Amino acid sequence: MPPDAGSTAPQPLILLAHHEEWFARSLETVLVHGGYRVVRADHGEQALQRARSDRPDGIILDVALADPPGYGVCRALRADPAVSLATPIFMTIAGPTHRAEQIEALRAGAWELRGDPLDAEELMLRLAVYVHGKLEVDRVGAAGMVDEVSGLYNAAGMARRSEELASLTARQGLGMACVVFRPADNAADGALADRLAVAFKAAGRISDAIGRTGHSEFAVFAPATDAPAARRLVKRLSESVTRAINQPASALRAGFSAAPAIPPVSPGDLLARARTALA
Repeated sequence: MPPDAGSTAPQPLILLAHHEEWFARSLETVLVHGGYRVVRADHGEQALQRARSDRPDGIILDVALADPPGYGVCRALRADPAVSLATPIFMTIAGPTHRAEQIEALRAGAWELRGDPLDAEELMLRLAVYVHGKLEVDRVGAAGMVDEVSGLYNAAGMARRSEELASLTARQGLGMACVVFRPADNAADGALADRLAVAFKAAGRISDAIGRTGHSEFAVFAPATDAPAARRLVKRLSESVTRAINQPASALRAGFSAAPAIPPVSPGDLLARARTALA
């Protein structure tokens, strides 16, 4: 079930930009049946125009849309101030995907690259989680649930958002992980904590709930994330954040916990376990 499908709010809007009419028509049918509104584009410039005018909640973009084929349209979308950085972009490519293509898609600003054959069920499950995150970002900006320094969730916002993510992932049959970070120096000053907060905001994924759960503590709730993926998340965020503040990766301590959808584990328990696991 897509975000807000049971409310009176408009259904989330997806921009579907693909050069193959049969593929676009088939995927549009799946999206509409899944509770989304869809706008279409069949070339790169039209995709950019539609993104600016319609402000979609998610974008599905074909690698071959550009001429010559490539990732330039995705880069242009990410660089356009009219397109929210919270908007998830899925890219599709003909045939199986390879590591070099996955990396290129991520560098261009896509959240995922999907090859043939396309698993529509998995795509819809992940799209629901990502779009829900984007809508939540839109909603909480003026609701007093964010840290004024960084724009991260504050403790109250984090508590609510993690409960929403837990409910959503449980409905979709997906697991969730929680990662906690603290400075290695327990006596870190306020200026360093604020720099860390800003760096976490820049490095985090919109699909995750990222919050400042203490003055010098930062937590991440990551949906559809198992233990190996949580380890990769720790490594990526530790490297990105410490690089941004010009510190070695060892300047951050991290701990995580991961749980499957069944049996359900409360966000509070996940957070407590991650805190216990702090290295």
